[in-house]
Amino acid sequence: MTEAELIEATANYQELMMGWVSVYFTALSAYVIASYMAGDKLTGSQVLFVSIGFVILATLATIGAIGTGSNMVQFAKEIEALNPNRSFMASTPIVNAATALLAGGIIGSLKFMWDVRHPKFD
Repeated sequence: MTEAELIEATANYQELMMGWVSVYFTALSAYVIASYMAGDKLTGSQVLFVSIGFVILATLATIGAIGTGSNMVQFAKEIEALNPNRSFMASTPIVNAATALLAGGIIGSLKFMWDVRHPKFD
């Protein structure tokens, strides 16, 4: 691929990654708001259904974001190999940190639902 094609592919993967991150934050926000508004009123099976749906959607969005982010990093490395004067902020450690943050958001949201359903009174 030429440098221009690699730059275009990198930009396309960046757009895809941002789309997956948007899906992730939409699912996370919906789950946290539903937990806050109705978590204590739901039956156990309803909480299980909503939580499993959230985990599946958020995990798929995380996998999508990380996969497209990894591809973007690969294309950025190819561009830098063709033109050492061109540098990108995309790197594997950034993708790994994003993975940890997104996974932490899923775990934190589940903990939030647990806390809403099992309040501690002091």
